[in-house]
Amino acid sequence: MGHVYAPVKLYHGEKSLEVKALVDTGATTLVLPRSVAEELGLRVLGKMDVELADGTVKKVDYSIVEVELSGRRAPVLVAIVERGEVCVGVEALERLGLAVDPATGSIYSTRRFVTRL
Repeated sequence: MGHVYAPVKLYHGEKSLEVKALVDTGATTLVLPRSVAEELGLRVLGKMDVELADGTVKKVDYSIVEVELSGRRAPVLVAIVERGEVCVGVEALERLGLAVDPATGSIYSTRRFVTRL
């Protein structure tokens, strides 16, 4: 399977932004470049440790944003990085009740409810 990209809408307060995002089942957290976070007006809530693809651990800022993908919308934790692309990890997919078919790269629903209590 190659890379899977999908249109994602991000919401924060009165602001929203539609972007093309990499949907990466190998990533845990939703990742936003700082420029996108600033455009949305996200407030940094603190720092968290993240492990990069090469195995190094780095402290990055984090916040909360609402993400909409495949018609489903929910708040998720977001790691803010200096540069790169918007990347949707498995935490956001799970929160949205979505998964990626590895054979086709399509995104599909795993349940009818977005968040279960």
